[in-house]
Amino acid sequence: MASTNLAGVFQEAVQHHQAGRLSDAERLYRQVLAIDSRHADSLNLLGVIAHQVGRHEVAIDLIRKAIAIDGSAAPYQFGLGNALRAAGRPDEALGAFAAAIRHRPDFAQAHSNLGTVLVELGRLDDAVGAFATAIRIDPTMVLAQANLGNALYQLARFDEAVAACDAAIRIKPDFAEAHNNRGNALYALGRFDDAVAAYHAAIRLKPNLGEAHYNLGNTLRSLGRLDDAVAAYNVAARMNPGSAETHYNLGNALRDLGRYDEALAAFDRAANLAKPRYDAPLVNKANLLAEMGQAADSVNTVNRALAVNPRSANAWHLRCRLKIFAPGDPDIAAMEKLLSAMEDGGPNVAERTLLHFALGKAWMDIGDADRAFAHLEKGNRLKRATFTFDAKAEADTMSATAEYFAEDLPKRFAGAGDPSAVPIFIIGMPRSGTTLVEQILASHSAIHGAGELAVLPRLIAGLSEADRQAPRYPQVLSTLTQDDIATLGRVYLARVTTLSSRRRIVDKMPINFHYAGLIHLMLPNARIIHCRRDPMDTCWSCYANDFVGDLNFAYDLTELGLYYQGYERLMAHWRRVLPPDRFLDVAYESVVDDMEAQARRLIAFCGLEWEESCLDFHLNRRHVGTASTLQVRTPLFRDSIGRWKPFARHLGPLLDALDARGNR
Repeated sequence: MASTNLAGVFQEAVQHHQAGRLSDAERLYRQVLAIDSRHADSLNLLGVIAHQVGRHEVAIDLIRKAIAIDGSAAPYQFGLGNALRAAGRPDEALGAFAAAIRHRPDFAQAHSNLGTVLVELGRLDDAVGAFATAIRIDPTMVLAQANLGNALYQLARFDEAVAACDAAIRIKPDFAEAHNNRGNALYALGRFDDAVAAYHAAIRLKPNLGEAHYNLGNTLRSLGRLDDAVAAYNVAARMNPGSAETHYNLGNALRDLGRYDEALAAFDRAANLAKPRYDAPLVNKANLLAEMGQAADSVNTVNRALAVNPRSANAWHLRCRLKIFAPGDPDIAAMEKLLSAMEDGGPNVAERTLLHFALGKAWMDIGDADRAFAHLEKGNRLKRATFTFDAKAEADTMSATAEYFAEDLPKRFAGAGDPSAVPIFIIGMPRSGTTLVEQILASHSAIHGAGELAVLPRLIAGLSEADRQAPRYPQVLSTLTQDDIATLGRVYLARVTTLSSRRRIVDKMPINFHYAGLIHLMLPNARIIHCRRDPMDTCWSCYANDFVGDLNFAYDLTELGLYYQGYERLMAHWRRVLPPDRFLDVAYESVVDDMEAQARRLIAFCGLEWEESCLDFHLNRRHVGTASTLQVRTPLFRDSIGRWKPFARHLGPLLDALDARGNR
């Protein structure tokens, strides 16, 4: 075959290849090689075809033969890098892409693919540099822009990640994955509404993008739009029925909605699909069973979780909550061994924190205060190091809140709120008896205990979210009108009355004590019950528990005392300015000493007739989703009073902080 014919056959093969007719292209490349076995381009392109059809090792062999003939051909090194990456050999792929770049420094796609491999190897900063170089060479490289966004996202450089995704979308407005990735970065920034819009854009462009539906579900759940979140998770589950994570988060949303049987079923599906050591569905199922009062089933389920993953700190922590320890309990040695292994070589702060709290509880049960405190102090220090918190600024905010609710504000908004008497708010410090009081109330046939609702904090946050320049609470109060107050009351009522048709609905979010004045403006007939407990018992109980949620004041003894000071000042203000028929103080110790008298007082305050069932609160099998879920299943005992005293010699910073205000 003449060289001109050889070139013609090769060109015809390339045309077939470009048109996607791979078998015809392969046949013609082989014809060329039958004449000239050292035709490097044919060897390379045969390798490319092998890579395209998933025969990556064959591709590597063919392309390396081409490189042996012409090692300076950048496309050969580039193709080899692609095949090596697909074969799961990223370190070798890195070398191949680097070689392609050495031979052609302006090879934008090679820089981009080098960045992709660097991401896979965890070298994120280097990956950012590679993607940036690719974009500098070719600003229209949409995949490089999108992948740059992913790398920046993984580096927690979320604002830059949004900008990179925006650049990709400007180049290719219909790039659904870029819209999805933009949503992820916006979610990480706490811009949930913007994230929802980004996910919706991705879904409009690519309705079968299951990842976008899943991410949308996560964001809607964060916004408290639980029904919408369930709908999004269900779509994601239909598109990817084998995703344990989707069924797991569907279960979480269903649990939040109070659809507990469906939540348990979703956790079961997730557990059946889970990869090895993925214990989260079983742990959450065990938690939910405990909250539903099904202690034996909860114990069995948490034991299953530990069988799946014996190193699960979450499972060990829950198991400790479900039992009372005695000296010699083998669980203590098992947890201490696990903790030691983590501290010797494991950086997982969250798991170490949980194990310290679990061991603190175990040694408290046994009565060894020194060992218990040592673990609790370590757990609190680990947790405190994971976030920033300004105790003085928090105290200043509480003082400012009291100042905003001077006499003129209630007068200005008098009559603006919704007149409904349905809501009952239980407020106070965490661990002050709020769950106990709710359990007593919820044992009445006319009262629904809704638990710790995030409705009010989200409504208040929404006052500032629409305008990023708007002041935050409490300063935002100065911008409100009577219509705003009316809307807050109406929207709050609309959301909580979907939970029950009973005459009263309890919202037991303790930190709503910040908003007691606003509650009275937006819902003037709502009852507000303030739970009080001995300051040292309250603060010690906070310090001894690892909370789920944003209770950042609880992990340092001095900060905890300063926060309690601010709380006491604010509650004294509410006591002065709120009507006594709408605000009631209830002391935990009084409930323990004379439960019937206090229960009757509570029911009367709520405007209802007495029912004897309120005395049997511990028999109420309703869902209780707080750290007190086990305590409220038993009759009252006095052993919870003065529990801080065995630890007194360790609590100097807290005692000093509380002494500063005479709170001891």
